[in-house]
Amino acid sequence: MKLMSLEFTLYKSLISIESQGLPIGLSSSGKKFEDYMVRQLYTQLLQLQVGYRIFPPRYTLRNPTFSGVCHQFDLVVAKQDELVTVECKFREYTHIDELFATQGKIIDYCQRPKGIFLTTALHVNDEMYYYAMAQKIKLICPSLPTVEYMLHHVKDGTSLADRLEKLSDRIDNGIEPHNVLIEWKNDYQRFLTDGYH
Repeated sequence: MKLMSLEFTLYKSLISIESQGLPIGLSSSGKKFEDYMVRQLYTQLLQLQVGYRIFPPRYTLRNPTFSGVCHQFDLVVAKQDELVTVECKFREYTHIDELFATQGKIIDYCQRPKGIFLTTALHVNDEMYYYAMAQKIKLICPSLPTVEYMLHHVKDGTSLADRLEKLSDRIDNGIEPHNVLIEWKNDYQRFLTDGYH
């Protein structure tokens, strides 16, 4: 069995949120969305006993910052000495300025946590992906599965699995975001053509 990654779990949970029937545009829906994501992380990651520690939703991370200001994140996950912050946007549309604000909070920390930007928006423009990759923030939305999600489903040893492994490395290293996004979309089309979903 393949080990579930944080990105896999978040994407899978994002796709399943439709079954919750939350109306977009209400602040209470955003809170319920964040609570739902935390419950999903607890259920899926902690049961696997892979060493994740999940903080309560809307957690204020009190680690040292350059400004002296502590910032609140929708989700914070720790694995050993690595921190991952997750911003959840329960919206029909999302804009790059929300990604800028997320990056602004992350880079204020003296020991920078990893960042994930999760949105329910069906249409995320390419510039947001370029910026996220360049800043090493994982961008997760319903219209383009994470590479980790696709890797979890494809057969080991296939050419698609090999391509996705290489793509994952390129994304993690922020190499050529424009070309990487084209490759990512092409690999997703092949994923669908090969009968995965």
